[in-house]
Amino acid sequence: MKNREFEIVSQDGTVKMRVWGKTLEELFRNSIKGIAAYLAEGIGESARPGAEQKHTIRIEAVDIHSLLVDCLSEVIAQSDIYNCVFSDIAFSQFGENFLEGELSGVPVEHFDNEIKAVSYQEVDIKKNPSTGNFETTLVFEV
Repeated sequence: MKNREFEIVSQDGTVKMRVWGKTLEELFRNSIKGIAAYLAEGIGESARPGAEQKHTIRIEAVDIHSLLVDCLSEVIAQSDIYNCVFSDIAFSQFGENFLEGELSGVPVEHFDNEIKAVSYQEVDIKKNPSTGNFETTLVFEV
């Protein structure tokens, strides 16, 4: 599954997502979109108008890499708690080791795929000099 924001590749029982964005905030937002796309394929077509849910999250971490993994782990936990696929976030605060924002998503009856965790294993956020985009690779534990 590939688009301009992320690419999900499943190989030999491992699921990885390459993600990129013009800013760090966009990288985080695109990571959340990628998780939503993996959890519920085609969620955009099945969303019921007016069914949107919003939940506030607040994350503190030691660095930007941990912040991304901790943020995505919280998104996955909130998805499980509320049976909801969160596909966007509006940041009220964002820094190298702190974020606060409001997740937006839609309720689902079931998830197409499961993510148990996001690994710290390959997370290395870098700015690509040729594109000017921030990018990283995430490994899902499924």
